[in-house]
Amino acid sequence: MPSAAELARLLRGELHGPPPGPLTGVATLLDAGPGEVAVLFADASPRIRRQLRSCRAGVLVCAAGDLPEGAPVCRIVVSAPQRALVTLIELLRPQSAPSAGVHPSAVVDDGALIDPSACVAALAYIASDVVIGPGSWIGPGVRLLPGTRIGAGVWIGANTVIGERGFGYLPPGPDGIRDPIPHPGGVIIDDGAHIGALCAVDAGTLSATWIGAHARIDNLVQVGHNARVLEGAVLCGQTGIAGSAVVGAGAVLAGQTGVIDHKVIGDGAVLMARSVAFHDVPPGAVFGGIPARPRMEWLSEQAALARLARGQRQTETEDADEQ
Repeated sequence: MPSAAELARLLRGELHGPPPGPLTGVATLLDAGPGEVAVLFADASPRIRRQLRSCRAGVLVCAAGDLPEGAPVCRIVVSAPQRALVTLIELLRPQSAPSAGVHPSAVVDDGALIDPSACVAALAYIASDVVIGPGSWIGPGVRLLPGTRIGAGVWIGANTVIGERGFGYLPPGPDGIRDPIPHPGGVIIDDGAHIGALCAVDAGTLSATWIGAHARIDNLVQVGHNARVLEGAVLCGQTGIAGSAVVGAGAVLAGQTGVIDHKVIGDGAVLMARSVAFHDVPPGAVFGGIPARPRMEWLSEQAALARLARGQRQTETEDADEQ
């Protein structure tokens, strides 16, 4: 195990205070013991910072100028504590890397093309006409259906389904039944994209549904047919993207948000949690609410409603006192 001085060199940080003995691991501010390292993020909340009073870590990793009182005496000052945490986990709590190849319990149809360096985990199903690029990891129980194209270094979590028929139906016929529209367009997932567990990315109708390079998709996310999630976009848990919607490069959709069909979320825009975009969102804008509108406009409306409710309760109380 590295010493505090060796750890400071690995993190490209500056060591302050007397170093402790050998370090055995990395843990949270509350759980770390004298032989462990804890990390304080630069944007940590006041609640997290109060935990420093009882922190027993041997070493605290923090940002420059962020040396709070009551923290461990030995500190390593770094430029990016969050990145330092990744290094610490890889060094002190390493996880075994998945080995390349196809698990014996996986089902791979004839005609599928899997790069030898890719990993297909247990009970996955790979249909014919599927392509998986180098270094990609396909998790347990994942289903890749026909027309799916997976780039290099893609990560797909357990029990996710890629390329199922999209939710498209004809208007009701004379018998009142809605006949399904075929969806042979498939799905394209570009290099380095990450898709979590229990997600669904539907196949396109004629052109492919597209997940851009290095997009980050959380668990329990639905991406509808013909939708496009551009490079670096982030979709948090329980988000739903309707058919033919576009999420711009670097946009962030917080948890339980929605985008209705054919709407565009601009590059770098943010949808706050539980918002629904019924209209396009401009690039770089922050929208919230249902329907989603500019953040300050939405917050102002919420404040006005709160004041109205307080006034109504006060009136009701006064009326009750007079009776």
